[in-house]
Amino acid sequence: MIKKIEQSPAINPNPVLSVAKDGTVLYSNEAGKPLLREWGIQIGEKLPSVIGDSVQRVLYLNSPEKMEVKLGERIYLVVLHPLTEEERVNISGFDISDQKELEEKLRESKAREMAYLELAEIIDTQAIQSLMDDFYELVHIPMSVDDRRGNVLVGVGWQDICTKFHRINPETCKHCVESSTTLSEGVLHGEFKLYKCKNNMWHIATPIMVGGQHVGNSISGQFFFEDEPLDYELFRSKARKYGFNEEEYIAALKKVPMLSRKATDTGMSFFVKLANMISQLSYSNIKLVQSLSERDTLLEALSESEEKSRNLIETANEGILILKDESMITYVNEKMAEMLEYTQSEIIGKSLRDFTDEDGKAIFEQNMKKRRQGVDESHEFRFVLKDGSPLWTLVNSKSLFDKNGEFMGSLSMLTDITRRKEVEAKLKETLDNLEERVKEQVAELEKAYDSLKESENGLAEAQRMAHIGNWDWDLVTNNMYWSDEMYSIFGLIPRESDSSYDVILSRTHPDDREYVDNAVKKASKGEPFDIGHRIVLADGTERVVHAQGEVIFDKTNTPVRMIGTVQDITEQKRAEETLRESEARLRRFYESGMFGMLYYNLDGSITNANDKFLEIVGYTREDLQAGRINWAKMTPPEYRPLDEHAIVELKAIGVATPFEKEYIRKDGSSVPIILGVATFDQASNEGIAFVLDITERKKAEEALARSEKARKKEIHHRIKNNLQVISSLLDLQAEKFRDKEVLEAFKESKNRVFSMSLIHEELYKGEDTDTLDFSSYLQKLAKDLFQTYDLGGKNIRLCMNLEENAFFNMDIAIPLGIIVNELVSNSLKHAFIGRDSGEIQIKLSRGVKGEIKNEGSKSNNFILTVSDDGIGLPESFDVEYLDTLGFQLITTLIEQLDGELELKRDNGTTFIIRFTLTEMNNHASAPLL
Repeated sequence: MIKKIEQSPAINPNPVLSVAKDGTVLYSNEAGKPLLREWGIQIGEKLPSVIGDSVQRVLYLNSPEKMEVKLGERIYLVVLHPLTEEERVNISGFDISDQKELEEKLRESKAREMAYLELAEIIDTQAIQSLMDDFYELVHIPMSVDDRRGNVLVGVGWQDICTKFHRINPETCKHCVESSTTLSEGVLHGEFKLYKCKNNMWHIATPIMVGGQHVGNSISGQFFFEDEPLDYELFRSKARKYGFNEEEYIAALKKVPMLSRKATDTGMSFFVKLANMISQLSYSNIKLVQSLSERDTLLEALSESEEKSRNLIETANEGILILKDESMITYVNEKMAEMLEYTQSEIIGKSLRDFTDEDGKAIFEQNMKKRRQGVDESHEFRFVLKDGSPLWTLVNSKSLFDKNGEFMGSLSMLTDITRRKEVEAKLKETLDNLEERVKEQVAELEKAYDSLKESENGLAEAQRMAHIGNWDWDLVTNNMYWSDEMYSIFGLIPRESDSSYDVILSRTHPDDREYVDNAVKKASKGEPFDIGHRIVLADGTERVVHAQGEVIFDKTNTPVRMIGTVQDITEQKRAEETLRESEARLRRFYESGMFGMLYYNLDGSITNANDKFLEIVGYTREDLQAGRINWAKMTPPEYRPLDEHAIVELKAIGVATPFEKEYIRKDGSSVPIILGVATFDQASNEGIAFVLDITERKKAEEALARSEKARKKEIHHRIKNNLQVISSLLDLQAEKFRDKEVLEAFKESKNRVFSMSLIHEELYKGEDTDTLDFSSYLQKLAKDLFQTYDLGGKNIRLCMNLEENAFFNMDIAIPLGIIVNELVSNSLKHAFIGRDSGEIQIKLSRGVKGEIKNEGSKSNNFILTVSDDGIGLPESFDVEYLDTLGFQLITTLIEQLDGELELKRDNGTTFIIRFTLTEMNNHASAPLL
């Protein structure tokens, strides 16, 4: 066989080699020797491993294999042919340099064509516009597709601030174009750029690449982030600068979308995918155009030489068929018949519908509509063979028209892609499963990573909070790792400072270095490492640390590693010292005898107490130790509610407001005290209390109260005497006049003075010097008035219905007394003219009680009624417009009491006065405002 190869050099001037199974070169013609020199071998030597592996693979698979090899300026296609029975491979080389040169020129031509591509010519603007409209309805993010010059080809959601203002003004329009072109330059395919344009709004740009050429951009813009403040003054200044109507411009600004960062991230993902989709579809369209162009060239060649074309068709490796009119097959080549598993005669004359299923028929009808419209395209189509199995083909069709433009049919070139579809289906299934597994693994990895980061962050945060740093010392390499908190403890900056044992020693207090070094040496021999020592920072600050460590030994019991922690315990040491000082001060205070102090339990027991407390309650320390002192049993029953209130406070906030109470001493006597208590914590039933003996203060308060009461009685007595003197002076002065009106005026003034004097007399006589029993006072006042006026033998009765225990102070009693004085006097003087008898009624009663204002007090409404069954008042009588002194006094005093006056004229005259006051412990205070 080798001899035959040697005898054919003239027949094959290209390289020819024969190679054994192990890669040894058995033969090479002259043309093959340069190839051997390129590989650096001679005949009888083995091929390079890459070529030798290919030889073994070709023999094992019994399948030829091709590869390209460059030899100087020439390029060869090397084909390996297996000779399995002879266990060797023939290698043939073919010079394809010229073909490669033509291919390179073709690529350069296509690249030049791609460089002049216009985005508007290669995208389906209507389809992209529909897609953008639907996405905008969901997220309301403005977007557009722009060409390289900034022209908007497709857009949605663009704001009035751009279309009515920025795109109108030449300068701001220049900013818009610059945003679409210059600012988006340099962004890689599949990435995006977020930037703020010169019109001060956010934009996102991602490039659209077709065949490696940048032909346009997918842009989103004219929005603000919802978490950034909007500078209205900046935009107002722009409106003034560019001559915009300021209010209309700001109104348009307020309509600009405010987007969240999350929504923007979603939009960014969409823009990148949209740009990638446009790039892929546009590139596919270009490739399709090129493919159709090549097919057109083929058809033109067919029309020039039908015989030549028929020979080409019959020998073509693709199936070719021609349809007439609607669907009748007029021609198929042998390859097409072979693919359909019919003879040519069995196919010609039938419809293409006869070789597909119902779904295929519907697709065929759609494709024929496109053919009749002159639309040529490449598409996949499924035929059904005799046995029902599918035949998938890639169909490239060309519409045929006559000279008059009438549709004649179509010519199609079909490639069998059944195997590819099967592989794609399996690949898709595999990829789907793989994608799902990848997602699961990615999710697990992300979860593990997040958990790790969370753990690391948690550990770092825990170390920071506890002021604990950890270290890891490789004793073999002397390298040491420090955590961030280690650097912080020693006053160093992570990754900017050295981390070593020498640094630790250099920062250790000079007096403690030997101690630390000896402890480390002992640890290397297996002794525990647990020490405390001082360190000195760079600024001279002295700190205290606690260090722990453990040495790790190898199999030979040699120390190889040491790990440990360092904790800054400076504050702990200071706190301990402060606590010791505080305890010492508390002990001195506890033993000082200034207060009684005790430790208690809420069950009533007292666990410890100082001598002052034992002195206050009259017990001994032996009593205390024997458990015979119990604060609950020492408390009189009337003070139990105060204790219960204090316990509630203790459980709520841990401390109770100091309050007064009494304890029953051991001898049975009572001692008044002030008690303050606190618990050790709110969940605890134990605490501490202080007790202050206020016996002497109570005595002083009682003495002061008695003195104050005597002083007030003396004041009331003196005022009463002075008012009696005034009354006597009025009597003396009245003796100088004979005019009845003047004398009547003196009598009224005397009665008014008497009503006030009587109040002070009642206060002087009573036990309480601040309030008086107003009902008792009214009885005396009314009786005195009846004695004052000469009734001329008339039988005028006095009926009184007065509330019991109505205690008023002077601010209430005096105005009410004067009012009663005036009203009763008027009835006695005017109500019974021309009558021999009558009745005057005085009634005082409580109304509806008001809200509780404070401890021990309540608000009461009172009603005072003064009435008579006399001749009544004329209809023209109006209290508000009377100028008499008496009624002026009445209206003024009722206003002073913040009361109300009601007048009734039926069956005589009735005056009703309503007023409100606060009573405290059965005593009344001033009106509540």
